[in-house]
Amino acid sequence: MHDGTQGNAMTEIALAMAMGFFSVMVLTMISMGVGLGQKRTMDTVILAPPAPQSAAADTVEKGDLLVIYDGERYLNRTLRPLDRAAIARASRVILAVPPDLPMAAAMKARQGLGAKNLVVTILDHRWRRALEDRDHGQP
Repeated sequence: MHDGTQGNAMTEIALAMAMGFFSVMVLTMISMGVGLGQKRTMDTVILAPPAPQSAAADTVEKGDLLVIYDGERYLNRTLRPLDRAAIARASRVILAVPPDLPMAAAMKARQGLGAKNLVVTILDHRWRRALEDRDHGQP
């Protein structure tokens, strides 16, 4: 007589391995997005419209308005609070931000100006030193 206990153990092991492989396959398919039925779209934000490539984009012209953003407030080129009416009179607004300013804060600063023709740049070390001197009360 054969009681089949050893055969049952092998069957149980094979069944457990099959269930394990099936679980791994299902998790892999879910992680790869199989069966979603719809395409995922990525939200995009246009940071700035494409500018014409010319030498004029790199130079400051007479009608340009330089706006310095220190992370909290808008300042003019003499580091005084910005007159908002000057934005409407300017042919182009150049917004200078600190290089360590987070992207979200830079975008918020850009939107806060409401200028149509806007160029964003970073402050160089001389402007940053002037801002630090101003904040510490030095001339």
